[in-house]
Amino acid sequence: MRAELLQDNLEFTLKCEEALTEIFERYDLDKDGALNDKEIQAFAVFTNGAPFTESDLSDIRTNLDCTEDGALLKGGFIQLYSLQTNAGDDDETWADLKKHGYNSDLELVNKPKESSK
Repeated sequence: MRAELLQDNLEFTLKCEEALTEIFERYDLDKDGALNDKEIQAFAVFTNGAPFTESDLSDIRTNLDCTEDGALLKGGFIQLYSLQTNAGDDDETWADLKKHGYNSDLELVNKPKESSK
């Protein structure tokens, strides 16, 4: 059995939001509170096996919470997962969480070295 990702109001549970925040902070190498292109591409490659396309990046900058220069803010990162999960693709969200070292109770059990480059 897996922990719940969403509350009844379709907002993330506290444990899920904490996990997503930890993953975001893992990639925010310069600790400025936003993922620049290099940081977001490192996330994409580790998570999906390939970088985001220019079209993907454009969609992210247009539709999610970003800085004026297009860096993805933590709120936008959580929005990305909220859209995916609320669209019924919670298996993909779980796959990403597990790839980043989380178990089915949303506990960090194995922090991957590749993601901390």
